Amino acid sequence: MLDNHHELISALNSSLLSQGYSPVVVRNYCTYASGFLDYLVLRGVPVADVIDVQVEQYLRHAIVKFEKERGRRPSARWYKVPRSGIHALLRLAHGQWPPAIEPICAADVARFAVCDEYEIWLREERGLARSSVAALMWEARNFLAWQIDCGSGGLAGLSIVDIDRYMDLRAPKLTRGSLKSVAERLRSLLRYLHIMGCVTTDLSGHVIAS
Repeated sequence: MLDNHHELISALNSSLLSQGYSPVVVRNYCTYASGFLDYLVLRGVPVADVIDVQVEQYLRHAIVKFEKERGRRPSARWYKVPRSGIHALLRLAHGQWPPAIEPICAADVARFAVCDEYEIWLREERGLARSSVAALMWEARNFLAWQIDCGSGGLAGLSIVDIDRYMDLRAPKLTRGSLKSVAERLRSLLRYLHIMGCVTTDLSGHVIAS
């Protein structure tokens, strides 16, 4: 595992440099990615088996460690660099991160067809970076998959109640900063759905991260 650890960090370093990241950013990303790998080793979790919840658990662990070492909490936006470094590592190890949710029924297929069009819009209309698109797409697929089982019906019936229930579901597993990121990603999807006429009301203003 130690050799694999070094190989992964070396590959991450090379990958980030080849994408044009500055040496400072590369060093920071690799430092946090290495810390995450150490965390996984102590818990006996192979990199190949990592799921998104474990990333959030590590970020909470890292915040506690930061407080113990420095005697204060990190800034509200501190988590962004560690998470970006970890996500870059996991994209390298898994081939895709955040992981896609596979459709398992006709309702899934219909909703994920919306996601396919959303992804094109994010890339071509908004011109977002690949990592940003990946994060937005994961949230979109997760939200729409949840709606199949727990929502109030089709997209036409999407309501503020659905939004609140989804955010309540996501909140317990996330840090405050991570919850704000979820809210931002969900707002983006809801704005898109309104622009495309999938929903009659723009519900993005009703997404609250508290």
